[in-house]
Amino acid sequence: MDIQESAYDLSVRIAEAVRYLKEKAEGFPLGGKLLDCGVRAGISAREGDLKAALDYVRQADYILEMAVKSGYLSERQSQPIRADCAGLLTALEESGRFQ
Repeated sequence: MDIQESAYDLSVRIAEAVRYLKEKAEGFPLGGKLLDCGVRAGISAREGDLKAALDYVRQADYILEMAVKSGYLSERQSQPIRADCAGLLTALEESGRFQ
């Protein structure tokens, strides 16, 4: 798994999710924070700061979980992007470059 490419792809998916959440009538109050986490995860991975990327992916996954629990996203809608988060988290943790 290429971590930089996976982090970039996750950033794009998060941007798409935020766009969807903004288009919903009620919006999602943490949409800006979610987008920030996604973008920063991608940038951090590209710059080689894998520890920061790990932290941002964790934050993004947490916010996505909140979106489900609060009814902004269904479990089905969130599952693919949360699976991407889990895969990238595993890759980052296994890389061990930040320890």
